[in-house]
Amino acid sequence: MTKILDKAIEQAKTLPESRQDQLGEMILDVVAQDQSKLQLTPDQQEEVRRRLSDANPKFATDEQVKAAFGKFSKAKG
Repeated sequence: MTKILDKAIEQAKTLPESRQDQLGEMILDVVAQDQSKLQLTPDQQEEVRRRLSDANPKFATDEQVKAAFGKFSKAKG
C-alpha cells in the first residue's frame, strides 16, 4: 500500500460510518473500473479529452433526447 493511501485510510477511520461506507464504495468503484474488460482505446481517450476541453460544447435539446430514446422504447411488432 502506498503512503498516501495508507494515510487516507487512517484519516478515514475517524469519519462517521456512513462517510466511511461512501469512501469504501468509491474505492471499490475505482478497482472495478481498473479490472473491467471494457477500456477506451487511446483514440477514444483523446476524443473524451478533446470534448471535455471544449469551451462551448453543444448539447442536444430535450426534444432531441426524447426522440432518440423514444426509438428504443417503442414496441416493435
